Amino acid sequence: MNTVSTAGVVRRRILVVEDDPVVRFNMVSYLEDSGFEVAEEDSGTRGIDAARRTAPDLVLCDLRMPGMDGLEVLERLRAELPDLPVVVVSGTGVLSDAVEALRKGAWDFVTKPIQDMAVLEHAISAALEKSRLIRDNRRFQSDLQRANRLLRENLDQFEQDAAAGRNMQLQLMPPCERTLGVYRFNRYLLPSLYLSGDFVDYFVIDHRHLGFYLADVSGHGASSAFVTVLLKSFVDRYLELLNSEGEQLILDPAKMLARLDADLRGQDLDKYLTIFYGVIDVDSNHLRYGNGGHFPSPVLFDGKTARYLEGRGPPVGLFRDVQFDSNVMDLPDSHLLVLLSDGVLDAMPDATLEQKRARLLKVVDRPGLDAETILASLGLTPEATYPDDITLLIAEREI
Repeated sequence: MNTVSTAGVVRRRILVVEDDPVVRFNMVSYLEDSGFEVAEEDSGTRGIDAARRTAPDLVLCDLRMPGMDGLEVLERLRAELPDLPVVVVSGTGVLSDAVEALRKGAWDFVTKPIQDMAVLEHAISAALEKSRLIRDNRRFQSDLQRANRLLRENLDQFEQDAAAGRNMQLQLMPPCERTLGVYRFNRYLLPSLYLSGDFVDYFVIDHRHLGFYLADVSGHGASSAFVTVLLKSFVDRYLELLNSEGEQLILDPAKMLARLDADLRGQDLDKYLTIFYGVIDVDSNHLRYGNGGHFPSPVLFDGKTARYLEGRGPPVGLFRDVQFDSNVMDLPDSHLLVLLSDGVLDAMPDATLEQKRARLLKVVDRPGLDAETILASLGLTPEATYPDDITLLIAEREI
């Protein structure tokens, strides 16, 4: 339930359920300073009673509490108040807890200690906005209702059904082919037997810049797939910072990779990723990029020859006190840029790495390619199974 201040400003009501008085005081103080009306309870039982009485807009709930823990609170609130957003805050740092909380109905998961309270406020804002959209769309968008229902069902089956988990992950990716201005983007994911640790995205940053990346998370399975979801949320947040606050992090690959490195290490997930992130200035026709341990290097075909881009930095989320570089280059008027995951190299039959790299250049050495054509030229088919995910991303500009 919203409340209206004397100035006529609508204030959202937040219920904080946290047994640690210091943590609860810090969250309540920050949220009140941020303009929220905040109620607080120190146990799961009191929290559920307060939610019934006061009808808050959102609940912040600790996961580990004496008596009724956060998972039981989630189950009870989901049964009685299914439309109430619940954001779980936990200091356990265990990935399985996050997955279980999401499976039981949490809208988001924030780990303690919270180094930057803006992260918490962002999760709250995102959950409140999602709640508003659900309420509005129930009146006039039945298609979106079905999509939300599918998403909830996928989350319910995340641990039991790997196929449903992959479905959810692919829904976060852009369409397999998309035209953004003068560029045609094309991506293809040939999965291994596991949930994918690869992720691809391309998007409009502003009126003159396009962004794109290909990332590969260490390991396999649900934990790696979960990190790709985090990656997507982090990059979306950096893009939102440009639109809302003018912060140009998303336009500088070196700064963006450094921020991503800090954000990922802050999750304590024991995971890292390799990533190539590029920003195309469509007006000046130049590329600014950063390579966070991605291999093989992207291939650029300028209409005559194909070559690998220079520059490679450390992986993201693995080491402390690392530095990332931004490389800038002029692009040919007409060109083809191809990014591949290292699963491509693993699946190629050539004996040596140099032979594989030479063969990749030969395959890319012509215009008008798409991802499926490249895979077919390398002898890779969707019918076969491979030890690692195979992912391709193509950006082509034609005059």
